[in-house]
Amino acid sequence: MKAELYDAPIMPLLRQILDVQREFRDIVIAELPLPKKTGAIQSYILECERILFSPRLFREICIRLASLMASHNRETDFISLIFSLEDSTLEALATTVQSCLEPDLVAAMEIAVRELRLHKLSPLEPSLLAEFFLAAIVPFYTAYALQQAPVGENWYRGWCPVCGQYPVNGYNRPEDGRRILGCWMCETEWSFSRLTCPICSSNQEGQLMLFLEEDPRRRLQVCDDCGYYVKITDCTQAQAGCDLQLENAATVFLDILAQRKGYRPASHPHRLTREMR
Repeated sequence: MKAELYDAPIMPLLRQILDVQREFRDIVIAELPLPKKTGAIQSYILECERILFSPRLFREICIRLASLMASHNRETDFISLIFSLEDSTLEALATTVQSCLEPDLVAAMEIAVRELRLHKLSPLEPSLLAEFFLAAIVPFYTAYALQQAPVGENWYRGWCPVCGQYPVNGYNRPEDGRRILGCWMCETEWSFSRLTCPICSSNQEGQLMLFLEEDPRRRLQVCDDCGYYVKITDCTQAQAGCDLQLENAATVFLDILAQRKGYRPASHPHRLTREMR
């Protein structure tokens, strides 16, 4: 059981989205079982493989998420677009994202939305449509990752061994203080050096830790060599690690601090909820 560290305010919408994603992750695993891959991981698994995808389940996820969005902002309508799309279009969306040469899935989804001209079917901005569809496809990635269950202790690179995304946060493990990074997309976790930047692999003097006096458990690891940052939660005094998806939502204040100082996140997985506020 992960420790409950979420005393910072969490947007209710983010937690509701996460609940839907994890509910459908389990449904995807039940309906689309996947045999575990064997052999060493070269770059990351989904560089050469593809997730199992169901347009029916994807549409169901979209409808659930669209209902949540409407409850928070009635002017944001995804429902009409979802019902207007054929299964073949949903299949094409998933295929285009996975085939895109852009490795960052946030950017890849926006490219896919534009390539399939989905933004022409809705008054919503392409970036907002992309964030919505990205949130809806997450259960297929988390289902894939959970069934593959790579051994994080044997992975020594800064990006996710399953889907190749760079982390936005991590924690120091309770039992030994080891740094654990987590994927914002598929929820895979792996251990990584505390003295190395996971984005550019620099371990020089450019690595800095920024602390807040009012919340010493949470801090920023910033890199002056590449300009990126990762949010770190200290769980060494806790009974267990933390749920990095919820912790990411609880530490938006760290994102604000880092970006005001000129640092950038490795990805932007929560732009959708900022648009809905």
